[in-house]
Amino acid sequence: MTRDSESRKDGLTGRDGVTGNVFHGPAPFQLGDRNVQINHIHQAAPRRRPLVLAGTAVTTREELAAVIRGDWTAARRQFFEGAAATGAPSDGWLGLLTWLRELDGLTAEDLTAQIELIDHRLRDPLLPADLKLLHLLGWLDPAGEAVWRGTPVTVESLSEALRIGRLGESGPEWQLYRDLCEGGLLDALSRFTALSALRGTQRAWDEAWDSWRRLAAEVPGLPPEAREWAESGARGLLLAALLPYPESTTWLRAAREHVAPPPTGEIEWYDWLRARDGGSDTPVGWLMATDFTAYAAAQAEQRRRQAAVDRQNQRMTTVLDHASALRDRQWADYERRRLTPTARLGAVVRAMLWLGAWGLTTIPVAWIMWGWAQPDIALTLSWYLVALTLAAYAGGLPRVLRLGAAYQPPLRRVREWADGARADPGRVRRGLIRAGVVVGAVLILGVLLHDVGVIATTVLVVPLLAVVFHFARIGALHDWADEHQERLRDYQSRRADSGGIPQNIVRDVRSPSARVRADAYQAFIRQFIGLDHSGQDEDRDNGRRDR
Repeated sequence: MTRDSESRKDGLTGRDGVTGNVFHGPAPFQLGDRNVQINHIHQAAPRRRPLVLAGTAVTTREELAAVIRGDWTAARRQFFEGAAATGAPSDGWLGLLTWLRELDGLTAEDLTAQIELIDHRLRDPLLPADLKLLHLLGWLDPAGEAVWRGTPVTVESLSEALRIGRLGESGPEWQLYRDLCEGGLLDALSRFTALSALRGTQRAWDEAWDSWRRLAAEVPGLPPEAREWAESGARGLLLAALLPYPESTTWLRAAREHVAPPPTGEIEWYDWLRARDGGSDTPVGWLMATDFTAYAAAQAEQRRRQAAVDRQNQRMTTVLDHASALRDRQWADYERRRLTPTARLGAVVRAMLWLGAWGLTTIPVAWIMWGWAQPDIALTLSWYLVALTLAAYAGGLPRVLRLGAAYQPPLRRVREWADGARADPGRVRRGLIRAGVVVGAVLILGVLLHDVGVIATTVLVVPLLAVVFHFARIGALHDWADEHQERLRDYQSRRADSGGIPQNIVRDVRSPSARVRADAYQAFIRQFIGLDHSGQDEDRDNGRRDR
């Protein structure tokens, strides 16, 4: 290297007065010189090998991001799901790692983010493959569209996932909401420019969720369904309250205005939570103003309905008690009139007339069969028949006394009774059998009187009298108290504790129609009243008997 002292005079001096240097050969340049001429050899940069994904060769970050958005499943399978039999990293992962390291044109910030991505995201064995791929996509093309499992994620889709997905059990909103609850998705989505406002939301959501669960565990008297919701669906609304976007705030306000809170002091657990929610603009405050206000309002409405039902039941119970007491009094009055001495004496007379009439109808049978040839035998048989009638009368008399006025043989309705008997084949058959028995007994007794004499026959008749007395005593004779038995069954079946209320009344008292409930209420009351057999009823019954 030589210095030309003349060059300073020939205008080679720079504007700053520093002399230029001219290098000849490979001699090193001197420090402080500005104009340096260096002769060296230039070599071309080696050509980078492209990355192939889903049949597409990519060389830039944007190209790889586009292929990942177009075929999410193939990218996840190639980069993060394949593995060698020995457990070594897969070729797909190694190819991606080499391709990332060979990228050029990266700034210092890009290189720092790339190291963070590879070392703390892509190599994390606990991170799911989908989240790894989302982190990779966010680094490759943060200004592009956020895609999760092949589906674009926007502010609107996040809001809908929290509004709809937390309430359902299927569908894309539910799937996205479930993935959000798994954790880590918000941080990965915040890498994208359009969703950068989500940074820090995951941590705030986790803190709000932990705080809410501790609070919900301490609340006294929380209904089971509300407690179950506090452990599940409430988490989504906490995130909706934390999202820094107006889309979620809009439907939160609509949900808050949709239901009115119950009055203070009506729902204890609700008042307890509102006193500790931290304010209406906090995540817990929004949760209380929406979901749990709905639970509290529903419980308050249920309590009011139950109180109305209880009041109605109390009124019905009171009326029922009065109606039952009235019916009992009516029955007691009926029983008192039925068992008065006069009523019992009338029953005794009616029984004597009725059985006497039947006894008198049997006497002609003896005279027809024996009177024309053996008048003394016919006379004796007549006395036997009278004795048998008296035995039946004596045996049935206690039952007649117990029935009192209820014993009503058809003394004044013989023709009506006979017409009814003829119309019933069964009654006709039983009547013929009884007539045959009477004729057979008269014939046998007559033969005995003729062959063995009066004394021996009388000895044989005495046990027959005992038999007739016994059967009459145990109720073999018709008691002619059908109307009384029907009244007794009606009274017992309509008592308040009998369970005899018709099903249509039970159904209609629960009807939402006030008119139907009123009709059922009146029918219900009529089940326990109307037993008053007053003097008018007695007269009407007697008139019917006279007919």
